[in-house]
Amino acid sequence: MLRGPITPKDLVIVLRATTSISRAPLYSTAGDPTPAWISSNQIIQRHPRLLSLETCDSPRQLQTILAYAIVSGLFRNPFVASRVLHSAVSTSSPPDLCFASLVFSQMEKPNLFSWNTIIRALAASEDRSRSAAFSVCAEMLQRGTLPDKFTIPFLLKACRSSRDLYLGRSVHAHAFVLDFDADPFVQTAIMRMYLSCGSVGDARKAFDGMPHRDIVAWTAMISGLVDQGCHWEALKVLNEMRLDGLDVSPNVATMVSAMSACANLGSLVHAKSLHAYVEKVGLEGDVFIRNSLIDMYAKCGSIAHAVQAFLSMSERDLHSWTALITGLASHGFGKEALDLFSQMQGIGVVPDATTFVAVLSACSHAGLAVEGLEIFDSMERVHGVVPELKHYGCMVDLLSRAGLVDCAYELVSSMHIEPNLVILGALLSACRIHDNLEIAELVSKKIESICRYKGGTHVLLSNMYANKQQWNEVASIREMTGKDASKPPGWSWIEVRGVIHEFLVEDRSHPHYEEMHLVLHGLEKLMEEFV
Repeated sequence: MLRGPITPKDLVIVLRATTSISRAPLYSTAGDPTPAWISSNQIIQRHPRLLSLETCDSPRQLQTILAYAIVSGLFRNPFVASRVLHSAVSTSSPPDLCFASLVFSQMEKPNLFSWNTIIRALAASEDRSRSAAFSVCAEMLQRGTLPDKFTIPFLLKACRSSRDLYLGRSVHAHAFVLDFDADPFVQTAIMRMYLSCGSVGDARKAFDGMPHRDIVAWTAMISGLVDQGCHWEALKVLNEMRLDGLDVSPNVATMVSAMSACANLGSLVHAKSLHAYVEKVGLEGDVFIRNSLIDMYAKCGSIAHAVQAFLSMSERDLHSWTALITGLASHGFGKEALDLFSQMQGIGVVPDATTFVAVLSACSHAGLAVEGLEIFDSMERVHGVVPELKHYGCMVDLLSRAGLVDCAYELVSSMHIEPNLVILGALLSACRIHDNLEIAELVSKKIESICRYKGGTHVLLSNMYANKQQWNEVASIREMTGKDASKPPGWSWIEVRGVIHEFLVEDRSHPHYEEMHLVLHGLEKLMEEFV
């Protein structure tokens, strides 16, 4: 059954050759606590052992039920088979796809519910099994069963997870051919697929083409834009929702995504506006909203507002404490961040990996090397938190700021995981600051083994060699730099009077480019007079 992934072209051919079928409901949803598929099926009633399918919570128990169903011949009943399959993908998390595929392979004539069940399980997997969802879909079509409005979103989810835009567009086309593209559930899935695949323009077209947009669609659009780094566009969509004139109220997920966009923009004006809107719609008391307010205000430059949001909370969770510790650390209040960390532990709140990143960062920026080393040592020994790359990065920064470059290099060399470019780059910069050429050469070799662009590394090494008057090494470095690939241009943004201005290196497209450079030139001349 689980063959290699089928191409979009194959799907089109099979779709054209397949006739339509009846889509009768598989089971009803009566108010009785006993599922309708059980109470209405006499075969099930004669075999009460199958009633345990609804409460089955272990793979071993399910295997026993499957064996009983096969031996007794009950598995040939489509209701029994579909419920066994449903339990197979629901009993464990993540589901045992091998066992689920085995169950499915024993079904002589799978109904649409069974096809959708196995496709959904494969599409939601976190490995290469998601591509098998399309193979199963192709087999379903070849055996005369057409997809319904639930099948399409499952396939789109597989496209989202694999970031396969080409295949996603093909599924979108099939939804149009099957006349499912007008369904709100399918429309939202199409939009989310385009956002996950980085095609913001296509997502916007799908969103604008929706005749009726509920809060799920609005929230999906806003959160998807935030995930793609389109923070300003996300706030624009929120404003569209507010001015749309329809009776659509934001929920917690909507506002958390919007506040995340505002936090990334660093716009205090918009932060205060969002806070006022949260109060207007009555969401301010939610703990997730409060945590987002702390994070947003801290990232927008107002630690006072962040502290106020924290103090006004009637209930706090770990994320509340971590958000304020992070905010205090980023604003240079390292001692206050450590005091808050101690207070948090004093009331029994257990820190996690994210909390330790915030605390170690606070120690680094405040120059608290001894405290940082003690906290790092206690992570795994006391709290059972295994250090990750971010924790090692904080420690390298902390030791480097303290002038302990040798200790920082020893720490990197003893890491149980491979250091990334951020850690090595920080260590190399520390070598330049403290004039440690020996370690700089070792770190440079490590960087060259993991990074294609090495221009920054070469420049630092060249300057260090020049300071030592080792001109042969300088010439060698310059020769290597000339062969190196060019670095992608950087860009930045700034908010002025509620408007976000973006700047790209060597970008001359801004309408006021000439005026801005005249001002910069004037400021440069003015600064020279004070030197």
